[in-house]
Amino acid sequence: NKFSFNTVILALSRSSAPEAAVRAEELLGLMEKATARGIPDVQPDLYSYSSVISAWSRSGKQGAGKRAEQILERMEQLSQSGKPHLKPNSVSFNAAIDAWAKSGEGTLGARRAEQLLHRMEDLYAAGDQSAKPTANSYNAVLSAWARSGTKCAYWKAEELVNKMFERYESGKSDVRPDHCSFNTLINAISKSEREGKAEKALRVLRRMDKLYQGGYKYARPNEMTYTSVLNSCAFTFVENDLSKRKALDVAIFTLEELQESHYGSPNHVTYGMFLKACANLMSIDDERWQRIVEPVVRQCRRDGCVGELVLKQLQNSAPEHLYQNLLDEFVVDRDKMTVIKFSDLPEDWKCNVREKRGRTQWKGRRLGQSSPARVSAAANAAAARGRRTTANLRVVKKLQP
Repeated sequence: NKFSFNTVILALSRSSAPEAAVRAEELLGLMEKATARGIPDVQPDLYSYSSVISAWSRSGKQGAGKRAEQILERMEQLSQSGKPHLKPNSVSFNAAIDAWAKSGEGTLGARRAEQLLHRMEDLYAAGDQSAKPTANSYNAVLSAWARSGTKCAYWKAEELVNKMFERYESGKSDVRPDHCSFNTLINAISKSEREGKAEKALRVLRRMDKLYQGGYKYARPNEMTYTSVLNSCAFTFVENDLSKRKALDVAIFTLEELQESHYGSPNHVTYGMFLKACANLMSIDDERWQRIVEPVVRQCRRDGCVGELVLKQLQNSAPEHLYQNLLDEFVVDRDKMTVIKFSDLPEDWKCNVREKRGRTQWKGRRLGQSSPARVSAAANAAAARGRRTTANLRVVKKLQP
């Protein structure tokens, strides 16, 4: 019945399998064909269509944005032809916007995402409460512009955040900008090629801090906020020595403020990004490596945050004497590249490193170290999910017309 189909479609929408979205849409097609042949028990509902759109938004496949929007348009056509229960709601629109944001299609993806947001705004203004835009709607469009790689991405992102504030102050509490909105704005700045982007990113952080201290709790900065500012420093557009000095000052100030703040503590990515900024903004013979970087790395060791990015920056960018001083008990022969690996580090140096599962590690290794018990538990959970999905697929096959 419909519940069986929806269960499998939902499982596929959450799957990382390459063809999960294609299979989800095929099942939706089977439901439509079965309904047309007079089997009402499998008639797709709003949940069925929205789940398929969500599957495309999570697929990461080329053309995902277009496929998601086509399903959205199909829902609109069906709702106008006698099936009002299939009218897209904010969940459907948000999933389609997210599909364009993650489509990897640059300016096209960002513009299509923003157009869908405008359609939501128009529908809501015309009285359609189900299409009411939310903060998630705007944040997805912000993400689309941040990922677009266009020169105007920063300005578009800033424009959207300001628009969210205007609407929030006019009484629309559902679109209030939060830390995700501001973090995405900083991310858009860091990916731009504009001069002075480190200072621009810091100004956004200062705005967040001011708002939070003034009672706006939704703008509370976190570790990701500070790390994103450091990312802007690490990939700053360096035009002259003055630009380098300003960006380095921002990096030092940002790390020190996080270390002393109540917003969180530096993690392995924060430390790695700070070292990357130093590598980009200081020459190998700069005396500031000893004065600025060595205390930071020693603190990183005490915090248990020596991750792969930290190790990589020390190996590739730090002066020889500093590298030897910090890792002298492990380094064998740097010239022959027989150097320390992440797995060689003492446990207390890396105890707080939490790398994302599934990401590719530097030089082809997997990030992080998982215990045998954790690996076994993950394998058992995956096997259980596989058994459930297989059982549901058997049900679906029996119900196919």
